[in-house]
Amino acid sequence: QRVHHGLDQISLIHKEALTLFLLEDLSMGQMAEVLEIPLGTVKSRLHHAKRALRTVLQQEDKNHE
Repeated sequence: QRVHHGLDQISLIHKEALTLFLLEDLSMGQMAEVLEIPLGTVKSRLHHAKRALRTVLQQEDKNHE
């Protein structure tokens, strides 16, 4: 539930990357095919998406303390 809420707080590009990777269980190669982007771009988007989600979740934790 927290992750789904966190996904709603990040950019669409990052949400798309995390959804395909974590929820749809696609490999990075499959993601590159589906999104029609280079593998390097997939890796970059996933890296930034994970960082953005982590930041959102950490901020929410601080707000609930």
